[in-house]
Amino acid sequence: MTFQSKRINVSKNTGFSLVEVMVAVAILAIVLGIGIPGFQSMFENSRVNRANDAFAAAVQLARSEAITRELPANGRIRLCERNAADNGCSGDQSWGDGLIVLEVNAAGNTVQVVRVWDAIQNATVTSGAAAFNFASDGTVDTAAGFVVSVGSDTTDYCMRLTGSVFQGACPP
Repeated sequence: MTFQSKRINVSKNTGFSLVEVMVAVAILAIVLGIGIPGFQSMFENSRVNRANDAFAAAVQLARSEAITRELPANGRIRLCERNAADNGCSGDQSWGDGLIVLEVNAAGNTVQVVRVWDAIQNATVTSGAAAFNFASDGTVDTAAGFVVSVGSDTTDYCMRLTGSVFQGACPP
């Protein structure tokens, strides 16, 4: 008996077919279409939180510096919108160019710059006061509200005369 061996050519197909690739692209497009708006709102919320946190940190730093420093008579720690030179207050109530905390003497002249914050992109802070001056006991000379806005999201805050801040509009 003789056996003949036959070669069977089995070609291995590797890769994806056109239909498989088109289905994968369609699924990817659907997932991205659903997911991207969620990412945009997540980034917007992140900007709102960052703006709120920056302003809260500035208030806390100003108050704690006023309490811990041995300020001379009528010396104050001032929180305000920074000027272009980063060495004083701008004097307006828009608070949009960044914040500055500084030590001022009784005449209101800058003694020392404590900290400067850059403006937060797409965020605005508006207030009824041009500056908050903290005394050595942590109290502030002006009770006023301020609003932190990023896009259509706004957060109201109120600065009490005690120097504490709470979220919400100031009572009339």
